Amino acid sequence: AVVSTQSTGKKKKKGRFSEEEEEILNSLIARRKLKKMGQQRQRDDRRGSEKRKRARKQSNESSSSDDSSTSSSGSSREEPVKTSGRRRSPEPDHNASAGTAESLDRIARIINDSDQAPLKTNSERYSPAPEEHSQEPQPVVPAATYLPPPSANTQMTQSKDLLFLLNKYPIMWTGTIALKNDTANVQLHFLSGSSTLAEGAIGALPNLGPGPMRIAQRMRLEPNQIEGVQKRMQHEGHWCMLLALPHCTDPVSLSTQTTVLQQGFISYLDSKQAAGIINLSVPEQTSPYVLHIFPPCEFTRVNMKRFCPELMEGAGDCGYLLIVIATV
Repeated sequence: AVVSTQSTGKKKKKGRFSEEEEEILNSLIARRKLKKMGQQRQRDDRRGSEKRKRARKQSNESSSSDDSSTSSSGSSREEPVKTSGRRRSPEPDHNASAGTAESLDRIARIINDSDQAPLKTNSERYSPAPEEHSQEPQPVVPAATYLPPPSANTQMTQSKDLLFLLNKYPIMWTGTIALKNDTANVQLHFLSGSSTLAEGAIGALPNLGPGPMRIAQRMRLEPNQIEGVQKRMQHEGHWCMLLALPHCTDPVSLSTQTTVLQQGFISYLDSKQAAGIINLSVPEQTSPYVLHIFPPCEFTRVNMKRFCPELMEGAGDCGYLLIVIATV
């Protein structure tokens, strides 16, 4: 397995990024785009639901108005009005002319929207209202809202925020983890503890053999087991905490890796009420490294709020695993 580490002590020239930093920035920007796409999809669903409610309301009003007009016409047939022998000229139908004018206005708005908006099908551009001759026609609601690309200032602000997070929570390792028959690409961010211990454990990962970093054992999420991990975290220099996030450079592949991490790893460990365990032996030292891989739970939420509050919201949206490395 190829292991890559990142050092934060080297000085970089201002305004220039290495290929590794550009890949990291692209990965984090892709995560934010994926989150915005999900939020936009939820807004579109809410708009569609409101549109259907308005359509049902108009349909009910139309049926009630038809019933009232039927009853009035029946009463007029029962008591016909006597007229003189002189024939009257028919009165103009103002409702019909008003309805025709409203239909023309609606067609004009549709044509104007089609010139300004992207090309859509007929069913998306126009759905006739239940009451064509309504005095106050409802405006046509577009099926989707166009989001303009972010400006240069917005992209610069996002880059500064990402660089701040990368400096505060540097990437220690990028690779593949495995559980049962599922594999996922992740990046490990350093959160707290001993950076020397983290570098030693990452450097010893090739001792696991070729292929991905495989989770082969489990630890029950019971109070006594969690207390044992917390006691190890009280010994300075003998523990560190890392955060595993899905990794990819484009939104489509990132969505796939996020789904695999959530369903193949997080859901499985949560259903077993367990954390994953990897024992990492090092020939040069007597005490091996033990990697405790926790799914989202009360233990992870408390420690993330303590050590990385800036990452809680984004990590919760895309899925994460909290890793505590300690020596026995």
